Amino acid sequence: MNAFSPHGFAAAPAPTSASSSDEAIRTRLFDQFNAFWVNAAREGVPYDMIGTMSVTAAIYGLLAKHGVGTTAEFLEGMANDVRTGVFAVPPRPN
Repeated sequence: MNAFSPHGFAAAPAPTSASSSDEAIRTRLFDQFNAFWVNAAREGVPYDMIGTMSVTAAIYGLLAKHGVGTTAEFLEGMANDVRTGVFAVPPRPN
């Protein structure tokens, strides 16, 4: 997990005893991502900047794994989800 310290960010390796099942990996990564988000927000990074960087990183990962066509289809579906309120959250200033 990345955590802010007076000397910058320090990455701790994942425990070697962690389960290799997909669900365990997803859970661990979700926890790490949430910790990153909280730490960045505490440091004063605007939510939209954290979001933009997160989405950009995700797109590169999807492109590397699935290619342009599949990634574009996935993003089109997500755009529709955003338009129809699936991801509706109250505005949050930062």
